[in-house]
Amino acid sequence: MPKLKVLTWFERDRAHVQLVDAATEQRTFAEWWDEDVQEAVEDGFLNPRDWLGSATEYALSLGLIPQQYR
Repeated sequence: MPKLKVLTWFERDRAHVQLVDAATEQRTFAEWWDEDVQEAVEDGFLNPRDWLGSATEYALSLGLIPQQYR
């Protein structure tokens, strides 16, 4: 079963969280930028202590992850 990986980038007032295929990092399933990252954290959808787990769970709830990654 393919695995997922989360990529994060934070700088000053910029923020990026991206859920990708772990093997290639070429296929993106979900990503959040700036205010969307902050809002998702505040709303409890993304957890800074577990970016991978929370981003995966959130993307699954939105139907963004194909069956072979589940």
